[in-house]
Amino acid sequence: MKEKTLKELWTELDPEAQARLLGLIRKNLFTTTTTAMAYVRGYRSIPERKRPKLAEIVIKNHSVKLKFS
Repeated sequence: MKEKTLKELWTELDPEAQARLLGLIRKNLFTTTTTAMAYVRGYRSIPERKRPKLAEIVIKNHSVKLKFS
């Protein structure tokens, strides 16, 4: 299983997969689309308490282990 940052994963996805990922982040982390965009582009760090849920979502949907900096 590959290990990537959320930003690295985001840049490799096609537009449809990006839209799905944004929706999953927004829905499961209870955040706005603007905040989800800030997370995937690396403008904001993901809060510690939300990281396990995000890692679970990414592993399930993209088979990638997230690394947090």
